[in-house]
Amino acid sequence: MELYDIIYKKLNAVAFISLNRPETRNAFTLPMMDSLESAFRDAQRDACIKVIVLKGEGNAFCSGGNIKDMATGKLTSWDMKRFLWEHVQRIPLLMEDLDKPVVGAIDGPAHGGGFDLAMACDLRIATERATFCAAYVRIGLAPGNGSAYYLTRCLGMSRALDLLLTGRVIRMQEALELGLVQKTVPTESFQEEVDAYAALMTRWPLESLKAVKRAVRNGLRSDLRNHLDYMSSQLALLSQTPEHMDAIRKLAQKK
Repeated sequence: MELYDIIYKKLNAVAFISLNRPETRNAFTLPMMDSLESAFRDAQRDACIKVIVLKGEGNAFCSGGNIKDMATGKLTSWDMKRFLWEHVQRIPLLMEDLDKPVVGAIDGPAHGGGFDLAMACDLRIATERATFCAAYVRIGLAPGNGSAYYLTRCLGMSRALDLLLTGRVIRMQEALELGLVQKTVPTESFQEEVDAYAALMTRWPLESLKAVKRAVRNGLRSDLRNHLDYMSSQLALLSQTPEHMDAIRKLAQKK
């Protein structure tokens, strides 16, 4: 598998995907989008992988779209539409379909499209120097890669509008208070903390992790009756897995 503008590796049941254009604060490119899709699909298929971690190389998570392309008029009208729909927007759609947990590991700015990408992750762990900014209004645009969708579900309508309409930079303390991130860690121990956080999940059975993520996604789209019906089917299947039967047997022996 040939990949460009990212680094992809697997270790201890975790797939690590790193955006790798630090000289541009990991701004999007078409090869990066293709590589992200390939890496996500590979991690989804690999039965040894339980958790996916998405991060950025250098001093930023991701700055989003390429400002130079916008300045030269390359991304206007139907060129903008095609760039988003055929390349950038397929990534959050793919991430929506993944049934393995995706952790956004954010060290430095996650601005513009990078903010959208961070919000597409299921969970976010960040350093004290991480910042978030829905920068679209600053350049006369609107959120085009999912942050209006994700923020409304994460924060509610008013708080989502506050971040989107002001275009202000959110620093770590506020991000933690709002619930944009689940955990903040020192910059010097970032990788160790990310590994430890992922390890909290990798110790559990893969099918259980996948079912939990499906349950939460289903709960956002269903009424209670349909959600409970869906979950009874999931539990009927999980109750037959070797991991469940082994865990129950061990608990019974202890009692």
